[in-house]
Amino acid sequence: MRRLFRGAPAAAGGLGAAALAPMVDLLTILLVAILRSWSSDPPLRLPEADMRLPLSAQESPAPRSIAIDIGVDGLYVDGWRSGSTAYWARSEELLVTEVYAALRERGTGAVTIRAHQQAPWSLVGKVLYTAQQAGYDDIQLLAVSRASL
Repeated sequence: MRRLFRGAPAAAGGLGAAALAPMVDLLTILLVAILRSWSSDPPLRLPEADMRLPLSAQESPAPRSIAIDIGVDGLYVDGWRSGSTAYWARSEELLVTEVYAALRERGTGAVTIRAHQQAPWSLVGKVLYTAQQAGYDDIQLLAVSRASL
């Protein structure tokens, strides 16, 4: 009987060329899967463990900017607690003074506001107003993309 593939005999412990073809296919599929799920953005870190962001259908990544998080318990500027959610939700004042001071320290640029799903919209409006008063023109609201889950 003629040999179809020349190479090391299977009896000698080597793999023939026909045995390597399925492994190359599997490695290609694995490589494509890894590249498809890879992202250059850092992982999303939220200041509160139970904070859930609303979902978005947008596929493009969020730009890098100062992050203001409106959690269940607190307000955070770049991960540092800047006030109480309960106090500022009940307050009649529009300007959130702690957030304003933290934003003024960082200068100007872009701001991304990430609000918990259960955060009152009146508080989101106060944070938007505060960011505008601090001199920020580029303000974005962020939601989690369904594709990134």
